[in-house]
Amino acid sequence: MSEAMEATGSPDYKWYILQTYSGYENRVKKTLTEKLKIERLDTLVEEIFVPGEDVTRVKHGKRRTTHVVYFPGYVLIKMKLTDELWHVLMNIPRVSGFVGGNNRDPLPLRDEELTKIHAQIDEGITTVALGKEFEIGQQVIVIDGPFANFGGKVDEVNSEKKKLRILISILGRSTPVELDFDKVKAQTE
Repeated sequence: MSEAMEATGSPDYKWYILQTYSGYENRVKKTLTEKLKIERLDTLVEEIFVPGEDVTRVKHGKRRTTHVVYFPGYVLIKMKLTDELWHVLMNIPRVSGFVGGNNRDPLPLRDEELTKIHAQIDEGITTVALGKEFEIGQQVIVIDGPFANFGGKVDEVNSEKKKLRILISILGRSTPVELDFDKVKAQTE
C-alpha cells in the first residue's frame, strides 16, 4: 500500500475526491496549497494526493519521461471539511466539484473504497513497470497464442493498452502483430 492515503489519523480528517478538469490535477493541487496558506486554512487539510508516477518511454528511438496520473480528473484530499474550506475548494479554477454525495454535502470515502483505490494504484505501478521491460528494437519471443515460439522485434510499446507491436517474419516477410505484454518475453542471447 502507498504511504500516502493511510486511513489512520484524526477521525475529523476524512478522504474526499475532488473532481477537476483532466490534465490539471497537479495545477489544482498547487493552486489549492497556495490558496490554503493565504486563507490560513492549511491546518484543515492534512494531505492532497494526485496518484501517479514518472514513466520513461522510448518513442522513435528517444527516451522521454512523462508523469502519468492514474486517475485523470481527480484529486484526493484528506481534510476536515468546514463551510469556509468548502467555499475555497469550490472557487479553485478547474475544479468541478466532489465525487460522492452532492457538491454541497459531499460524502467522504469509505474504508472499502480507499482499499480499492490502493489496489488500483498498486496495479498501475506494476503495469507501468511491466511496460518498461520492453524497448523498441528489442528482440523478443512470443510465448502464447497462435504465434507461440516465433521471434520478432519490438516495433511499438503502448503502456496504456499494455500492448506491443512486434514485427515477425512469416514466409520471409516482416509482419506486424499486436500482442499483450504477458504474451511475450525478452529473447536471451
